[in-house]
Amino acid sequence: MLREFHRKEPHRPHPRPDQENDNLAHGTASPLLETGDWSRRVGLFGSYLFAGFALLGITPATVGLVLLSLSFLISFRNWRVLARDPLIIIALAFALYVALHSLLTYLTAPIDAQAKAAADAGVDWVRLLLFIPFAFWAGGRPERVRILLLLGLAGFVVGALRKVGWTPLDAQFFTQRFEAYLPAIAFGMFSGLAALGLIALRERFWHPGPGGVPRWLRLVSWLALLAFALEGLMLSYSRTSWVAFAMAAALLAYLEWRGHRAAAHPGTRIAAVLVVAISLALLIALQHRQIAHRLEEGGETISKVLSGDFADVPSDPSGLRVHALHYALDLWSQRPWLGWGAGSSRSLLMHSARPDLMLYTEKLHKKVWLRHLHNTYAEILVQLGIIGLALLAALLWLLARAAALACREGRMPGDLCRFFAVSLLFVLIWNLGDYRLVRHDYNFFFIIFAGTVYSYRLRFLLEEAHG
Repeated sequence: MLREFHRKEPHRPHPRPDQENDNLAHGTASPLLETGDWSRRVGLFGSYLFAGFALLGITPATVGLVLLSLSFLISFRNWRVLARDPLIIIALAFALYVALHSLLTYLTAPIDAQAKAAADAGVDWVRLLLFIPFAFWAGGRPERVRILLLLGLAGFVVGALRKVGWTPLDAQFFTQRFEAYLPAIAFGMFSGLAALGLIALRERFWHPGPGGVPRWLRLVSWLALLAFALEGLMLSYSRTSWVAFAMAAALLAYLEWRGHRAAAHPGTRIAAVLVVAISLALLIALQHRQIAHRLEEGGETISKVLSGDFADVPSDPSGLRVHALHYALDLWSQRPWLGWGAGSSRSLLMHSARPDLMLYTEKLHKKVWLRHLHNTYAEILVQLGIIGLALLAALLWLLARAAALACREGRMPGDLCRFFAVSLLFVLIWNLGDYRLVRHDYNFFFIIFAGTVYSYRLRFLLEEAHG
């Protein structure tokens, strides 16, 4: 499948936006916010509102999500197309499984807190399916997809800058983890994804386009955003994010190298490599002591794990993840197929009677129980069992397959193909070190990411259904 992400796109004429059929509900994409009935206008406005505030404000993002979802229900007419799509069938099967699973957990929970946790987590899991209406409004249109991604990036940057304490902004600021906006590891994830996106989609900044924005302003904006993203990645001091970024960047370099002959502007590849390499080298040189200290942490844990001495693994951040994973395997072995229920891991950790699952916090000056297992795959197995993990894995596989097919057939531009490929690899690696899938920031990110990918398949299916 990987080969499909760097194949040369066939040369085929594309209709101008003003020539496209405006009836998106009947299989073709409409212009950005041009003619159309009120439901389509509201749906498009909701999609932009949601993308812009997904990482900036929960309330406006939720309003946008409601608007685009309700407008989708009003505008969409081709339900048979969705009903025949294996990807949608798997998505609905996952939602139904989680809903029934959460209901059963809710009804059988011994205390109200566990029942509420099951209900809340179940809603969060099912909400992932809102990538379907978001895909409808993304329309499989490259320019609209890029605008939605850019809005998401803008919201992230504004949200982070809003939390920076500008008064004490000095050299000391760059020696500490930045956790004022998001947890450090989550901030590292979004910063890494932003950097990868800016690199993969650089030509939209580097070369003139519609809108009359001067090229120098595009370049300055791109450099400023890239510097922000890379510095954010460094300031997260998240080893998981660093490893994920390194692996994803290596894949991006490979895909760029394989596609260099088909590039419209081959020189930009060399320039991009030089800019990114110099930027990273400069940042690492300025913060090399903190980075080296961070990388040296956990050495004792690694040596204990490699020797098989799990009992003496220390309770540092790395050791806690080892203990949590060991406990997760024990829980999963007791209920392998169905798991313990959505949102159950926190209660299970609190009642584990295992002090090695407690973390000392400087803010509270005491030890507290871990809130989750710090591994997305372990969380899914514990909460939803093998069945839940299999359904979610099948959904992701079909999304990746749909993207690869769109790239092979030239329906998705090469820069977006590469961005989606490396982003998927980044997230798959990052999920080994944390669990945020049901938190609003990750929930909304999934809807945007999966929705923009699926929009190409949905457009293809609608066009095929109507000849």
